[in-house]
Amino acid sequence: MCRVSVIVPVYQVEAYLPRCIDSILAQTFRDFELILVDDGTRDGCPAIMEAYARRDARIRQVHKENGGLSSARNAGLDVARGELIAFVDSDDYIAPDLLADTVAAADETGAELVLFNYRLVDEQGEHGAYLDMADEVIDLHKLGIANYFYRYWMPYRHGQEAWCRLYRRPVIENHGLRFAPNAEIFAEDTLFSAMYLMHVNKIAALKKPYVFYVQRGDSLMGMRKPQLARRLMNLSVRLCDYVRACGREAELKNVLPVLCYDKLICKGIRLDPSAEDVYAAMEEMGRNATMRALLRRLLGVMPLVMYTLKTGKGIRTQVRGRLFAARWLRGDMRGAAVLVDGREAVQ
Repeated sequence: MCRVSVIVPVYQVEAYLPRCIDSILAQTFRDFELILVDDGTRDGCPAIMEAYARRDARIRQVHKENGGLSSARNAGLDVARGELIAFVDSDDYIAPDLLADTVAAADETGAELVLFNYRLVDEQGEHGAYLDMADEVIDLHKLGIANYFYRYWMPYRHGQEAWCRLYRRPVIENHGLRFAPNAEIFAEDTLFSAMYLMHVNKIAALKKPYVFYVQRGDSLMGMRKPQLARRLMNLSVRLCDYVRACGREAELKNVLPVLCYDKLICKGIRLDPSAEDVYAAMEEMGRNATMRALLRRLLGVMPLVMYTLKTGKGIRTQVRGRLFAARWLRGDMRGAAVLVDGREAVQ
């Protein structure tokens, strides 16, 4: 047993992995295990992992066939023994006081979730703190889960990535939380973080950047994203289904339609490399009962009015969102898509 399990998925990162591991082993907080998950990597990473494991008994190795980032993180969760869980991506590195400060925040506040900032690293070097965060403790019973989404989630003040959070493992295991397959869901961090949030009473936020998020052209985030619209629509449906299963649908009835529309579905339509894939996904997902209920809710007055009042979005967002939902529901997928990204409607 240890206080923290640090899970690092490893795939084709031999140029970056030593720096990542070194930054974790340099932590001032020492009571942790480091779980390195070889996700079927074909480069020199397994030899690097083995060399480090021989030098430090806190390192555990998992070797598996390639299954993607979600599969690797889940494999790490399956063997984790720590009270707390932290994820680090293998091409990033972390500040030496990340674990010390986040564990202290969890202990002092009793928070089920500790959030922290990060900074980008590119060819120009290390940049400043990325998120507009404050040092604060948030009581979700007092604030309300809906207001948290409006105030922190939608403006991206707290991020949604798995690697800028410290989780409590009992929350994960008691509710059977795992990352969805990457082939089915894009932004698996977003879905996992939102599902975890359904079981949180208190959040501790730290404005200091502890993660150095390395920007590289061949990274997963830098690649083309096929079937993006479909995968973000799937995310929207699964999130809504999960919220309903948790009995929190009433609290989020005005949040979910605009959250899924503005932050997920529109993003997928705009950034999907294939317009035809977008239309096919809309055709298929338009038959899904959860998606249709979401779109009908978007037609109502309150979701978009509350979005405008809480986030400052203008009247154009309301008009466009309602028109988008109306067109999709009546089967005009191409007309709906044009509203979002300006594609020429294909006749």
